[in-house]
Amino acid sequence: MSSFFVAGTDTNVGKTTAARAMIQALQGQGVQVVGYKPIACCGEESIYPIAQSENTSDYDHFVNADVLTLMHSTKENVSYQDINSYTFSHCVPMLTQDKMRIKLDKINCDLTRLNQTYQSVVVEGSFGLMTPMAEGKSFADWITQRKMPVVLVVGIKDGCVNHALLTVKVIQQLGVPLLGWIANRINPLLSHYAEIVDLLVEHIDAPLLGKIPYLHKPEEQELGHYLTNIDRLMYMQTEFIK
Repeated sequence: MSSFFVAGTDTNVGKTTAARAMIQALQGQGVQVVGYKPIACCGEESIYPIAQSENTSDYDHFVNADVLTLMHSTKENVSYQDINSYTFSHCVPMLTQDKMRIKLDKINCDLTRLNQTYQSVVVEGSFGLMTPMAEGKSFADWITQRKMPVVLVVGIKDGCVNHALLTVKVIQQLGVPLLGWIANRINPLLSHYAEIVDLLVEHIDAPLLGKIPYLHKPEEQELGHYLTNIDRLMYMQTEFIK
């Protein structure tokens, strides 16, 4: 079935918040959808049992808050291990020896299994699109190989216009579809928020899917209604948009 990749202009721009919104919006349209975060960082001590003992080295007995948010956002019955392939306790495993433990074959198998089970899979990346992933490949290389459409999350702040337009340029060069972008307000004190969004609308050659306001604990809230243009996220359309 279909999957699409949630890319951010930077770290901490709200990819998980946007992924939750997309899952909830698609579920509102009757779509069987789950989230998937291949590589999660900054894990905390797990209160969840690791079901498959042979895979404990992939989790280090840690869980990640983003993966938990994805797990709790869907109505489908999924476990932590179903929607995450690797969880690390520290921030950037790609820059340490832990990168040797990340295998693209495992990630591809996990995503294929989800694609075969559900109508749609919201795949959340880690850090930015060009961040190294595994085996000498970046997230950009991986989504190109998978021919995966992209939704771009822009954390609205000073400097985000440059980051957003550079990321859009990379997506265009990759030749994968940009389904649209989401404006996520991460700074409630930003006085020129509306002007930045208007400028991005003018310069990004893809539709604005919705605007998520600054919220307290968005991982606990209903967010689907903030996405007002979800037609391009529907399964049949993601297959044909070029």
